[in-house]
Amino acid sequence: MKSIIPVACLFLLPVAAQSQTHFFEGQPACDDLHERIAYTLCYDATRRVPDWVAYRVEPDFRNTPKREGKYKSFRTDPDVSNPVKDSNYDGLFTARGYARGHLAPYAVMGGDRDEDGLTAEDGDPEDNLTIFQANFMSNIAPQHHREFNGSGGLWFKLERFIQDDLVDEQELTVWIYAGTIFGAGAPEMVGPDSDIQVPPMFYKIVTWIDPDVDEPVFLAFLFPHQRSSHGEIDDFLVSIDVIEALTGHDFFTDLADDVERAVEDVDTFDAWAE
Repeated sequence: MKSIIPVACLFLLPVAAQSQTHFFEGQPACDDLHERIAYTLCYDATRRVPDWVAYRVEPDFRNTPKREGKYKSFRTDPDVSNPVKDSNYDGLFTARGYARGHLAPYAVMGGDRDEDGLTAEDGDPEDNLTIFQANFMSNIAPQHHREFNGSGGLWFKLERFIQDDLVDEQELTVWIYAGTIFGAGAPEMVGPDSDIQVPPMFYKIVTWIDPDVDEPVFLAFLFPHQRSSHGEIDDFLVSIDVIEALTGHDFFTDLADDVERAVEDVDTFDAWAE
């Protein structure tokens, strides 16, 4: 990818649109919503994986402690029904190649969230809690490690694009939806009781404000949960309408109806310069 261009000039958004929330222009409906410091979770207690997470990344949030010691442990979420334990994933990597796949990634959970001049590494309680919440098992879905979640996989490559190219290099603030998609067929079941469902597809919707024209850029990625690596992330760009049709969710509901239709109908590959 050589450069990024914004969606065609449909509208201008005021700077106020860059609100200090996890959402850009509206929140989808959810039956089991949980607010975290660094992300918002919509949990699927039946499938025992996230339905979606929404989070915002800005440069300071990349200042995350190393995942070691107390920051390495995965934790049961005390607030969700039918919670998953870390031990439910024991042996999955060896047996089937599945890793504990974050939807809201650990690497963007840092920074001085409460703006008191301290971070988690300084022992700040709220910023420590932010890091711990990243490793709640409610934020985890089983993901093929070597071919999807690990180095070279599509999920990994997209996280690198967001964190390295957009946030670190261009110093942009970025809003992300990350979610799971299940079809009509029976999914693969894993865990000691075979009651954690493996998503056959994942998606991310990525939004930021182009500082040159003060317009939003939208990219929508729809990934098959691959067992063998192939393709680059831009091969999997779709319209937001496609993701809405597959999930039943309505994104960007605070936009005017005509603007929302125009944004969501366009193939977001048009916003990706060759």
